This record gives sequence, structure tokens and C-alpha cells, in this order.
Amino acid sequence: MYRIIKIDGTELGITDSVNYIRYGDNGCFTPATREDAIGVAFKSVAYNLVGHEDIEGAGTVVVSEIDGGQELKSHQTTIEGLIRTILEG
Repeated sequence: MYRIIKIDGTELGITDSVNYIRYGDNGCFTPATREDAIGVAFKSVAYNLVGHEDIEGAGTVVVSEIDGGQELKSHQTTIEGLIRTILEG
């Protein structure tokens, strides 16, 4: 899994796979390899990758690989704690 984070630290979200993009020969975005990418598309919005400013007017993001199992466990622990708090009144 991957976490998409703006350079100001705001987390945009988590995704199973990253949609790396670059400009194609026709000037439109096209899928790219990680090495060839200038940005990513996340929730249908284009973002520059750190070190690139090719996408005019777009924000810049960092793509961080995370342990999906650990992320789910963390959420489960939080939910269980909230349920205990509610049940204990």
C-alpha cells in the first residue's frame, strides 16, 4: 500500500497501487513507470512528484510505501478502543 502526502504534510489518502503519469506525445497524461513519471494521479487529480514541476498549477506530493497489514491493525485497535469506551459508558 502507498500513502500519498502533500509536501506540507497533509495526507491525501492511501491506495493499493500508484498511478504514475507523464506527458505523452500528444500532450495528454499517460501511464508511466515509476522511473519515467513526473507525477501521480490520485482520485482523478494530477500531482507533481517531488523534484518535478512539469504539471503546471498542480500540487506536489510524496509517495510513501507503507505496510498495509500494520495500517489495518492500527485502525482495528482504534475502533476496538472506541467500542469499549462506548460500551463502558
